[in-house]
Amino acid sequence: MNLLIKIFFVTPIFYSVTFTQDFSKIDKDLSDLNFNKTLTPLEELNNLYPNNKDILLRLSITHHYLSEKAIQQKEDKENAQKAFKYIDHAFSLNSEDPNVLKWYVIALGKTVEEESIRKQIEQSKNIEQLSLKVIELLPDDEFCYNIMGQWHYKLASLGKASRRIASFLFSEPPKGSFEQARFFLEKSLELNPDYIGTYYWLGKTHLKLGNEEKAYDLFNRGILLDRPFKREEKLFKDMNNIVKKNN
Repeated sequence: MNLLIKIFFVTPIFYSVTFTQDFSKIDKDLSDLNFNKTLTPLEELNNLYPNNKDILLRLSITHHYLSEKAIQQKEDKENAQKAFKYIDHAFSLNSEDPNVLKWYVIALGKTVEEESIRKQIEQSKNIEQLSLKVIELLPDDEFCYNIMGQWHYKLASLGKASRRIASFLFSEPPKGSFEQARFFLEKSLELNPDYIGTYYWLGKTHLKLGNEEKAYDLFNRGILLDRPFKREEKLFKDMNNIVKKNN
């Protein structure tokens, strides 16, 4: 299953003293990428039960994917901000729920993508700590292995100016390594061999490690996979260009 659409939960029915809701129809629509069908019923439920983490979680997931599907940058940003708003609320209600934690990390990572290097570095330790906690709670979920792989790759790739910023912000700056990036990305690939992004980042990691043959093999395999959103389309184009230059 594609990394980006493996989103569902151990228990589709949530019970409480005041609220009973079967989420199976909403979860099916999410799984089928029918995100517009989930938005209205979830918003109606949220108006009735504004502090229900299961509703907030699904609202965040819906807006995350609407952001990923958006063509216009404004629509992308607005949905990403809503995704974080809803999951931040869910996180404030229950920060120990594994799925809430996972989607909090995903939403946080997406919101800081467009921020300055300084702000990205400021959030890096938080993303690391939360991702490792999710891995501990959901050891068979490839999401946060992938995130940790990217985290190590990007930190290991920082230039001197960015490293100075990190040293200024932290007494012990976060440190990434390409070897650790490879470890986490290989685990993510083992758990889900069908996500194009893992081939991209693992291939880039192998290039940094000097393993060109392995890197090009990963790129060649990656470009054959589905690319349902614009993020994956960009990765496909980057890998395809690398492969063409190597031929």
